[in-house]
Order: sequence, then C-alpha cells, then structure tokens
Amino acid sequence: MRELTKKQKKLLDQWWKDNEPSKEAEILFNKTNPLGSWEDLTLEQQEALEKINDTEILCQEVNSYLWDKRFENVG
Repeated sequence: MRELTKKQKKLLDQWWKDNEPSKEAEILFNKTNPLGSWEDLTLEQQEALEKINDTEILCQEVNSYLWDKRFENVG
C-alpha cells in the first residue's frame, strides 16, 4: 500500500488541529500552522505513523497530505 491509511490521516489531522495558532496570532503575527512536512513531526509522531503502516514513501505521502491541508481553505 502506498497511500496513508485512515488511522494515519486521523493522527495527522489531530496533530494539525493541536498545532493550529489562535485567530489572534494568525491575524496579528501572521502565524501559520508549524506542521508542514515530515521533518516538522516529532520522532514519536513519526514512529507512530511508521508503526501503523511503514512504506518506502511514507515521508513523501505525509508531506503531500500536510501540503494539501495547508492549502485546502485558501482561495
């Protein structure tokens, strides 16, 4: 399997939500969600995703998913 599983997406969605800046911070300081790529995840988070379904392109799939999340509400 080369795509993220539902469990992996659910974890990424939760971590994304947990890192969302407040509306005030977004407006005043132009803050955005710091999760943007595989490298932004903690080691524990990376290991949790690997434990569910480790593939040779997991980090690329995570990067793509987080990129899509960042821009899903733009425009």
